[in-house]
Amino acid sequence: MRVLLVSTLRDEGPHLLEWVAHHRAIGVTDFLLFSNDCSDGTDAMLDALAPMGVAHRRNAAPKGKSLQWTALKTAWRDDLRKRADWILGIDCDEFVNLRAPLRGLPDLVAAAGGADAIVLPWRLFGHAGQRRLTEAQTTALFTRAAPPGCDYPVGSRQFKTLFRAAGPFNRIGVHRPKLKAGASAAWADGSGQAMPAAFAGAEQRITLFGVPEASGLVQLNHYSVRSAESFMVKRARGLPNRSAKAIDLTYWVERNFNTVEDKTIARHAAGTRAALAEIMALPGMANLHAAAHARHHEIFAEMMRDEAMVKLYGRLLLAASSEPLPARDVRALVAMYRACDD
Repeated sequence: MRVLLVSTLRDEGPHLLEWVAHHRAIGVTDFLLFSNDCSDGTDAMLDALAPMGVAHRRNAAPKGKSLQWTALKTAWRDDLRKRADWILGIDCDEFVNLRAPLRGLPDLVAAAGGADAIVLPWRLFGHAGQRRLTEAQTTALFTRAAPPGCDYPVGSRQFKTLFRAAGPFNRIGVHRPKLKAGASAAWADGSGQAMPAAFAGAEQRITLFGVPEASGLVQLNHYSVRSAESFMVKRARGLPNRSAKAIDLTYWVERNFNTVEDKTIARHAAGTRAALAEIMALPGMANLHAAAHARHHEIFAEMMRDEAMVKLYGRLLLAASSEPLPARDVRALVAMYRACDD
């Protein structure tokens, strides 16, 4: 089975290699990765990863257009997409976490029966009290997360999708693929059960509000904040698909959940370590990885010469963790949110 992972990246050097190693270990055979305006050597690392099945494309969006959407449209025309059996579009802060006894993505596909698309439900992971960027791996360091049943904020009920390349789709989407005109698709949830027809046909729906929580086969660990230092560097970099969206205290509070411990992804650690050892043995890779870490520390140091950025960094530390809201408040907020969509 050929599984293609598509993503856009900018200044992800300290985190890139673990992310590639993890997904290579669970069955991704091909990576189609787009970079733009990197200052930390991410683009050079992507070039060096070619022996590991990584195809690197430098991405330039027309003025006023989204870098991510430009890359996704380009990816659909790529020969790698045409040769793929299944396609996975995720970001570098998202790690597929398969439940036992599944060992790889082919197992997930088999467990989901004849689905054309499989929901990978997000689980938000917080900064676990980490102030500074270190050499520790993301999946080992950030083990505090939102609890099961956390239905608010919106990000706690979003998802990404693993979908069949030969399915009834004509484009990769940020959260879900786009259907061919007049077509319908069979969707499975994160437990392998059929999704409601209303969800399957609602192309603009990118939340799981109104459907049961389901992660019996898979969840998508979403490390969208990491350490406070990494969050500040992320602010300097910006988001790939929403450049105007502020990466600020609001963004932090809505994602920094450290309520419960979740180490379930550790079952993939041995495979990730083996794949990472192969990657680090590539010519020049260790130096590129070290240089990326150094560059991120430099960016943070530069930001800390700005009083406003120092204040924001301090506020991140003050806002040590977000807590789930009471059920009655969640019900009211979700109802208001869904009414806005209507």
